[in-house]
Amino acid sequence: MGFSLKHTTSSLEKTALALCILGALIAVILPSFITEQVQPFVKTVLDWIGSSFFLMVNFLLFAIIILAISPLGSRKVGGQDAVVEYSNFGWFAMLFAAGMGSGLVFWGVAEPALHSLDPPLKQSLYPDRLASSLALTLVNWGAHAWALYAVFALVLGGLTQYSGKSGDICSPVLTAVGNRFDKSTKFTVSFIVKLIAVLAIFFGVVGTIANSTLLISKGVEIELGVTSTLLVGSLIVCLLTVIYSLSVKFGLRRGVQSLSIFNVILAFSLLVWLLTVVPIEPIIKIALDGTGYYLQLLVTGTWQFDSQLKAPDWATHWTYNYYFWWLAWGPFVGVFLAKISQGRKVWQFIFAVVCIPTLVTIIWFATFSGAAIEWDRLNQAGILVAIKQDYSQGLFVFFNQLGWQGTVFIWASLLLLLIFVATSADSAILVIRELVGADPSNRVTLYTWCLALFLCSLALLLLQDEPLNRSVAILGALPFLLIFLLQLVGFLKEFIRDICD
Repeated sequence: MGFSLKHTTSSLEKTALALCILGALIAVILPSFITEQVQPFVKTVLDWIGSSFFLMVNFLLFAIIILAISPLGSRKVGGQDAVVEYSNFGWFAMLFAAGMGSGLVFWGVAEPALHSLDPPLKQSLYPDRLASSLALTLVNWGAHAWALYAVFALVLGGLTQYSGKSGDICSPVLTAVGNRFDKSTKFTVSFIVKLIAVLAIFFGVVGTIANSTLLISKGVEIELGVTSTLLVGSLIVCLLTVIYSLSVKFGLRRGVQSLSIFNVILAFSLLVWLLTVVPIEPIIKIALDGTGYYLQLLVTGTWQFDSQLKAPDWATHWTYNYYFWWLAWGPFVGVFLAKISQGRKVWQFIFAVVCIPTLVTIIWFATFSGAAIEWDRLNQAGILVAIKQDYSQGLFVFFNQLGWQGTVFIWASLLLLLIFVATSADSAILVIRELVGADPSNRVTLYTWCLALFLCSLALLLLQDEPLNRSVAILGALPFLLIFLLQLVGFLKEFIRDICD
């Protein structure tokens, strides 16, 4: 599977840029079309294939665990001659920041607390309300999401002797369909695959930028008393654009890695400081009990997930939504992880990409949501009431209860969210430019992509609709599902051929 093809800027990159900017123009000129057509369409698709995709991701999670302990686990990402390029800490910081760092800040307090108000899991199966809420949050944010990213990266990781170069998203697809095409047909297939991947990456990141900007705007409004959400949001999008444009200009090592390390250190400091301010015993209890329920769901419950829920359609609005959002991020995170993980053993890669982030996710959600819920119980602080009215306010309402330390927490969280979003955006732009074969020295196309990301994010921000942002990200991911399935087939064909030889 050695075929590789590099497209010129005049074809693939211009087409992708045109479609991305067209999407922004539609959002600005025809906002009613976006709100009235996109969301119902996405919901219909999720109702149709959501549960099947969930089961597929569930299977992939267990498959890569087996892969880690198989003989293939001793091979290296990028091929046996690949060498490690980044320190362990720098490597982990980049993979975590690119994968979902901003989401943990956005939902750290809100999601478990929101679920605890009316637990979606059947009480007869999961009687502890707080533990079941944390467990369900972890199903959405934990091992499954990271396993999906890991599979993307491993499929592109050049693990078998028949693989193409590491990071080539087209080679597995060509292998899946037989690799018997002439050069012209291969060019067309490669063009389509890369174009779909670029659109999935672009709109997935756009949705995240718009969502995160809404949360940052709320925090700034609460702290500074500013009332113009659109003005604050527009300024934040501009600031984000400057940050990720500078970061991508400085490249992977000086830009992306430096920002990622800074943010992981800031996140860890914020977590530890919060643990010194709030009672720690309830947090430990919810972490242990929630993890127990989560493991129960992983082993048995996720195979018949709808039967674990009071209302089966709840999964369409939450879990399936999340999983297709992870799918939207899969091409960019997968290519990015394959790029920064060169030389790592497969078992090390799986442990670092799946196990460690899942553990961090458990600790983060247990700490922030557990602290907020316990504080609300002891002080009648109105945190849960505020979350029920507007879940984006939960973090700030909680921190405002903590005096001067709460003020520090709020601004630190806003900075954390800002940099996490920037690291996701700069990583995405680097991957997009690699996919379209852009000249690394061409600053014009680099800043054009930054500008396109800015315009689309601003267009969504103007609509002020968080569920719509998620729907836009999912809409970009849906066509890529077919590409992903073909990549899996191609990888399995390589793997079987490699074993037989």
